[in-house]
Amino acid sequence: MSIKEKLLGNKKYDITISADNEQTEKNKENFDYNDRPILREIPVIKRKTKRHFGVHGYFTRQSWNVVAKYINNYTKKGDLVLDPFGGSGITAIEALMNERRAINVDLNPFAIFLVESLAAPVELSKFADAFSQVKEEYLKHEPKTKEEIEEALKKYKGVKSLPLPKGSDAATTEGLFSDKQKARLALLKHIIKKQKNKNIKETLLLCFSGLITKANLTYHTSNIGGGDAAAFRYYRYRIAPNPTDIDLMKYFELRYKKVAEAKKDIAYFINENTINNLRIIKGTATNLFFIDNESVDYIYTDPPYGNKIPYLDLSVMWYAWLDLEVTENDYELEAIEGGEHNKTKNEYNDLIAKSIKEMYRVLKYDRWMSFVFAHKDPEFWHLIMDTAESCGFEYMGAVSQKNGQTSFKKRQKPFTVLSGQLIINFKKTRNPAKRNREYSNENIEPIVIQTIEGVIAKNDGATLEQINDELIMNGMDYGFLHLLKKYYDDLMPLLNSRFDYDEKTETFHIPKKRKFMTHIDEKLRIRYYATSFLRRREREAEKLPTFDEIVFEIMPSLRNGKTPENQTILSVLEEIAERINKDCWRLKKAEPNLFDYGEKE
Repeated sequence: MSIKEKLLGNKKYDITISADNEQTEKNKENFDYNDRPILREIPVIKRKTKRHFGVHGYFTRQSWNVVAKYINNYTKKGDLVLDPFGGSGITAIEALMNERRAINVDLNPFAIFLVESLAAPVELSKFADAFSQVKEEYLKHEPKTKEEIEEALKKYKGVKSLPLPKGSDAATTEGLFSDKQKARLALLKHIIKKQKNKNIKETLLLCFSGLITKANLTYHTSNIGGGDAAAFRYYRYRIAPNPTDIDLMKYFELRYKKVAEAKKDIAYFINENTINNLRIIKGTATNLFFIDNESVDYIYTDPPYGNKIPYLDLSVMWYAWLDLEVTENDYELEAIEGGEHNKTKNEYNDLIAKSIKEMYRVLKYDRWMSFVFAHKDPEFWHLIMDTAESCGFEYMGAVSQKNGQTSFKKRQKPFTVLSGQLIINFKKTRNPAKRNREYSNENIEPIVIQTIEGVIAKNDGATLEQINDELIMNGMDYGFLHLLKKYYDDLMPLLNSRFDYDEKTETFHIPKKRKFMTHIDEKLRIRYYATSFLRRREREAEKLPTFDEIVFEIMPSLRNGKTPENQTILSVLEEIAERINKDCWRLKKAEPNLFDYGEKE
């Protein structure tokens, strides 16, 4: 019997738990906090679980299965997991779903509302009854005529008039809604607020908040169906060219169904008996005074990435409807760069550094912290590494991790926005080992070029993300991050001057008439050039090349290193291609994405 069957018994819950939970249970007697593996990249399956996907939009969020696997890797049942930049609560929810305890901290009252309302235990039958009551009363009084809309605007407490950030297409939150939208939303909110059961009322408000995302003038539809509010898509309040006029109750009912499915999904692990295992705190990661020294077993956190998203500024549309308060002190403590308060890079750096120091204080010895981050500027990576090591953390390794669907911002600005992130793993030890700074010479161009050529060779062309990740990870591992931040805060001039860019595949390549400038493993170079030549022949629909033609084609490019023997070329060719007829070759249909040669364990 599996762990899932043992937990659920004969009750039929529609639930998704981590695939690693059962394996962790089998190995719990041998669990050693000091000897945990660094996880490799995990395939993202965001849509599989109902407790996160479709419940409510947010600016960024981690994939639940990635978070769950990290929690299971670094903790045991009953351990305390902290996320001091909790956002929409993925870490906290997954901790409870895997029978851990959790503390979720965030400065944004909108994020706190999302976690509290999702986790609030409700009886599904009573929730269904409450929804039916709300629906019936709303349809009975829905304002339809101009006169009814005007009357509703006077009668019901609606959207607060709050100032919007600079660059918005309206001055205040009132300008983000038509009169009809304001009147109908105000009526619906008025009816929901009459509910006497606090948890049911909060859960219905979660449905209502998700409806706000769509029932506003900034909702942009896409050509393939669906869409998003401008705050999530453009990171600014941009009025849609053709605002959508939706059937409010139809979409409120859809929100109800999604939230009900989420509640059903979490009910076995998050209920009246377990909810005390979750603490949800509105506060700052820079001052975790409410957490005792050395009391936390694991930290998984995804902090803001510099000037990417001003969370508080962009949450104002929801503040205005949900009566959420944000203070001037909140803005001062928000760890971002830029925003309405023009936070400087130094202010951001200071806040992140203070947060890392607090994480060190509350974490137990011999326990782990996984720090999720993505930024093009090496200075921020250097800050994280230096601060963590100065506190006493030992750097254990980093891994590149995809985060699901490419963002709209990435599609808009492919060379200035990174998709995916690195997960940097630290351990709090009593005698931390320090990284060596092997590259004291400030001329690091050769090592940068070698790293770029190496990742291009491994992947038969590399994306900006792959190049950036490899440089950052090598910089952390081999000690030249401090120089990388000084000379290569922007890789694009170097990439544009030394490499070719394929717009179709969005990958950089070695120029056709140029050899590798640095020493790359012999088999890796053969594989790169042979794959490129065969792919070009296939793309151009030319006659399949013979072995001799392949050798004559790629040999000139290989001669800047050790000249390989024909037998070496043949052995590589047999791995990536198949022989057709007597002596013609074409690439195998299922090509490997990565080269095995020279891969680090």
